[in-house]
Amino acid sequence: MGNKLGWILAGIFGAFVIIVLAKVLFFPSPSDPTRATTGPGMLTLQKPAEPLTSLLPSAPDGEGNAADDYRRAWKSYDKNTDAIKAMFKHYFAVIKDEYRLTDDDVALLKSVADPIADGAAKKDMSFYLSEQMEVSYDRPVEAGQFQNIAEVPRMLFAHYIGKGEEHYPAAEKCLFDILVLGHHLVEERARFDIVRTGIGLQKNASELLGQLYGKWNKPERVKAARNYRTGLRDMSSIYTELYAVAWKLTRAESGAHGPNPGDIFNLVANHADRAVRVEAILSLGMVKLTCAGRGDHKRVRDLIDEKLKSDDPIEQAAAKCADALDEEGMQRLASGE
Repeated sequence: MGNKLGWILAGIFGAFVIIVLAKVLFFPSPSDPTRATTGPGMLTLQKPAEPLTSLLPSAPDGEGNAADDYRRAWKSYDKNTDAIKAMFKHYFAVIKDEYRLTDDDVALLKSVADPIADGAAKKDMSFYLSEQMEVSYDRPVEAGQFQNIAEVPRMLFAHYIGKGEEHYPAAEKCLFDILVLGHHLVEERARFDIVRTGIGLQKNASELLGQLYGKWNKPERVKAARNYRTGLRDMSSIYTELYAVAWKLTRAESGAHGPNPGDIFNLVANHADRAVRVEAILSLGMVKLTCAGRGDHKRVRDLIDEKLKSDDPIEQAAAKCADALDEEGMQRLASGE
């Protein structure tokens, strides 16, 4: 009886060992995510804590695509870049009424600011999905272009506030337009850098609104502007942390060290914000070339293949970049070129 029981136990133990070996050999586990992506709020769709209407008289509700108007603003800015940038140098003097723009200066600024105002009156913006936009490992140039055109209504804000209280409503409207532009950039959720640019524009506009309302002796509006900016803080902080997770890339003697595989897998599979997922999909290319475990190699390959078939064209484009990234490209990223 004892021998029979021993053989049974030995058989059970042997079967267990075979199962474990089979799992290790044929079904290796990928890396687990860390608290960098499992902490509170790290996988949720972040939004400002306060509604846009806490500052705006009403939410923009115009029909059409605001991106068309913003492109018109780009064209005018690009056509007059040198003259516009020359005006920017006088920003602080203008706001103190120590330097005044000419009528021609104002007209030139309005050739950019008026299309922005037209876009800011519209409810929706579809920029990346309205045409075949490039997705690459480089920072999207559009983020810088949006930042550039937003400086124009900011300059007009300085012009109006410098002219005195009767012009404060016009100064306020310039900041409202920047606020909505930033809102549009966030809400499309297309590229992480553009979302972060949109957050930054809203933070700047709400800060300047607070300064304007202080001069205008509107304490309740000062409070509303402060609350809106504070409401962006957690969103901005979480997205800054996630950006660092997605682009954790260092160069050492042993080669390039990429992001933590488990965190990238978690963001690709589970984050509610498409812009974060797209950034994480791009990071799969780095993980592909830097991860060590067999489970990670299998998981990264599976996720790239899955996203290559995505119904979302931006996700699909990011997956193509990740699939194509090679050692030469990785070295370029690691060196910051």
